[in-house]
Order: sequence, then C-alpha cells, then structure tokens
Amino acid sequence: MRYLAFVVAMLAGATAAFGQIDAFTVSGGYSRLHTGRTGGLFYDNNGGYIDGDVLFPVRGAPFPLLLGGGISGSGYNEDEFVPVSGEFFDERFRSDLGLLSFEGRAAIPIPLGFLPRGFFVMPRIGAGLLVNDYSIDSIATGFTEDHTGAAFEIRPAVQVGYSWGTGSVGAEVAYMSAWGDFGKLGATAWELRAGVFVRFRF
Repeated sequence: MRYLAFVVAMLAGATAAFGQIDAFTVSGGYSRLHTGRTGGLFYDNNGGYIDGDVLFPVRGAPFPLLLGGGISGSGYNEDEFVPVSGEFFDERFRSDLGLLSFEGRAAIPIPLGFLPRGFFVMPRIGAGLLVNDYSIDSIATGFTEDHTGAAFEIRPAVQVGYSWGTGSVGAEVAYMSAWGDFGKLGATAWELRAGVFVRFRF
C-alpha cells in the first residue's frame, strides 16, 4: 500500500511519545472505496488498510469511556491493459490511489462478562483530516492525472473481541464518509472496512 511505511513509522512514534497510554491497537484488513464520480479515471474499488490508535481512560466518567487518536492508511491499485491498434501488445495503464487519515476518537467498551477477561463489544467514533493522493493514467488522453487533496471525514466503527487482561484480539467493521477535495473523483467518498485487531494494554 502507498502509505504503509509512513503509517507504521507514525504509529511507532506515537507509542514512544505516549508511554502511559491505556491501550495501543493495531488493525488491518479489507477495504472498499467509492467516490462521488470517476471523472473519466479508473481505480480499483477493493484494497487493504492498516490502522492504529492510542486510547486513554477518562477518569470519573459516569460510564467506561476512552478518548484518543488514530492514524490509518488504505491503498487501491490497479493495472488495465488496452489493445493497441496494429500492434501485438497491449498498453499498460496504472492507477494508484491512497488515503491517509488522522482522527480524534472516542470509544465505549461494553463487557459481555466480567472484564478484564472475557468477550466485549466496543463502539467507536472517529473524525478528522483525510488526505487523498492519486496518480492515475488516463486511457482517454494517455496522460497521467496526479492529485493531492484534503477532506473532513467521520468514521463510526465497532469491535468485537476477547480480552485476557493485558491484551485483546477480535474483529472490526468501520464505515467512513468524507467531504472535500478529491480532484476529478468528486467531492465525496465512502469507505467500508472489515478486518482484525490486536490491542495491548499498559
């Protein structure tokens, strides 16, 4: 993925900077993207994502509440081969589209037994800055369209997992809606994610 190395480096830095965090989570899996329009450009709707966040417990809250931040990236890459008239080969066109988000997050862990051990459900909401970047070869013109833009996004999610006290594992689903500058791909985007997570408590 286009942003994988950058996201991993940012997450490592966040871990070092916040040594007293309550929990550090890493997740990844499948993602599916739709934009407001194609603008004559092609891209793969199916890709992958990696996500990480740090969460802090809110002391004195009337219910279990975690606040923190997250960084995530997803990538969508595709090749299309178009026949060339009078030639014995197809011309290759490349599409490379990446999303990088910086979110503030709030989550409410709901135990399905007696924590710190056992199964749980955790609804979460995130919102913040989404940076989009693409480099797509135009089949119509033969030129490459490059764009970098920014948008505001909201990403509700839910995690279901099992905790053994110092850590937990499970599955997650998230859905993002974004509004902003996506160049020829329009002013809106939606992304569905489904993956697995690992959480470490400190």
